[in-house]
Amino acid sequence: MKKSVLGLAAIGALIAAPAMAADLGMPLKAPPAPPPVVASWTGLYIGIEGGGGWGHESWMDNSTVGCPPCVGVTHNPDGGIFGGQIGVRYQFSNNIVIGVEGTAAWADLNDSVSTASAAFFPTETETLKVNSLYTATGQVGYAFNQALLYVKGGWAGANTNWMVNAPIALAPNTPFTASNSQSNSGWTAGVGLDYQLWNNFVAGIEYDHFDLAYSNFTAAVSNGGTPFIVTDTSRLTIDQVVGRLSYKFNFGGPIATRY
Repeated sequence: MKKSVLGLAAIGALIAAPAMAADLGMPLKAPPAPPPVVASWTGLYIGIEGGGGWGHESWMDNSTVGCPPCVGVTHNPDGGIFGGQIGVRYQFSNNIVIGVEGTAAWADLNDSVSTASAAFFPTETETLKVNSLYTATGQVGYAFNQALLYVKGGWAGANTNWMVNAPIALAPNTPFTASNSQSNSGWTAGVGLDYQLWNNFVAGIEYDHFDLAYSNFTAAVSNGGTPFIVTDTSRLTIDQVVGRLSYKFNFGGPIATRY
């Protein structure tokens, strides 16, 4: 009987020992650390962009009333840009990312230069404005987990407007205005850096160069006089730097984890 009681007491002590150890504050093994997050760049994304740009265009025109002799005019428009982007990307197992993207942006890049002639139009000015920019490009990049460094290139387009205004004229001339609008087409190339934030939001910054055709033109003047002739136009070049914020819709499920 005495041996049975001693045996039951020993079993009870073994059961109670872990609880006593916990009460005494003995160290316990920490749980394993969670696996690191591995971001996926595969998916459709849509977002907004905004920043600034600057450009260059030059030509010859008859602002001296007669061509030849023609006058060389150079415009360097600059200003703000705001628009949006939509695209899709696919990430390979080696972290190479490819994609296609389209953008459309409102632009307010403008420049006014004086082409005043003391003998005819002492306050004449010419203004060139870039009203909008569009792109359709391919991309290739490399993913550093939540960061993506990429290059892009493809088609680009713009809408531009030119206007001349001569509100004061010396007789026998009379004041006049004239204008011309164009759709310009060419190519673009750029580089960007995107970073996945939280809840599939992606922030980034991008630099792009545009090279667009700008056509010669003849514009009727409001006073019915000699038409305004613009010739020997250069390529219209534009550079922009924009910040971007996008939302990415995953194709392959949520952000993965690496074990």
